[in-house]
Amino acid sequence: MSTMTNDLAPGTVDHLVESIVALNPGADRSWLVTFDAYDLHRYLQHLECAGEPRACATPWRRLGDTPAIVSRTAA
Repeated sequence: MSTMTNDLAPGTVDHLVESIVALNPGADRSWLVTFDAYDLHRYLQHLECAGEPRACATPWRRLGDTPAIVSRTAA
């Protein structure tokens, strides 16, 4: 894991958004600031994990507070 995430542990929304945009330049700042620091920190951790080489030692683990499968029905 990157030291960046550890430095941002609680993090401010602005700081987290800047770190996310550094890893994902296509991310829209105005959309990101609509999320709270907890969700932004989790997304930053996901981006950092996705940037590492794939190996059994570095899998992304869903925390369990969201469903694994989500579906929608067309109106």
